[in-house]
Amino acid sequence: MSKGVELQGKATRLYEQGNFEEAVKVFEEAIAAYEAENNAVMAAEMRVNLALTHSELEAHETALELLQESLAFFKEMNDQLREAKVLGNMALVYSRVDERDQAETFYREAAILFKELGENSLYAETVLALGDMQFRAGKIMDAVATFEAALDGVKAQNHRQKILKQLLLMKNRMLGGGTVTENHTDDETSDEDTSENNRRQRRRLRRSRG
Repeated sequence: MSKGVELQGKATRLYEQGNFEEAVKVFEEAIAAYEAENNAVMAAEMRVNLALTHSELEAHETALELLQESLAFFKEMNDQLREAKVLGNMALVYSRVDERDQAETFYREAAILFKELGENSLYAETVLALGDMQFRAGKIMDAVATFEAALDGVKAQNHRQKILKQLLLMKNRMLGGGTVTENHTDDETSDEDTSENNRRQRRRLRRSRG
């Protein structure tokens, strides 16, 4: 196992444990190790992970600078999959600082690339993230339209997404549109949102890697 891989694993574990300050230090060490190993691709990926960790610490400007650096690298390498993942992460950071127009732009750019690459699951997750952001901003019908675009690619919805699904059912019934299979239970609670957010946090670093 190379030093870079070893440090990457350690930093990822720290991130998943919520120890973001220590994760920052180890991700920086991982970047240096990968650079010493002449592995520029993995060094760029570690910058993405470092950016996400800084964002968890609310150092969003630093996070965006790191993401821009990795985005430029992956574009130069013509690595569209990694480029799309970075765009999605940039959208996430912009959404955290309530720059929703910027976030929407990057979510849409990422979704277009994922769709072109046939990455249907990543496409659906990205469009759902956009819909969730619109929902939180009170743009309910925009969120419904966005959610509709991703609905077929999602196997399990959290509480908010199930609400959007019900709105979509109502919209289709009122307008005479196509039907969507309804799968509703009476014991849905907002705890599902919390669980889903926790799962997303644990998966985020894994999705940022190629």
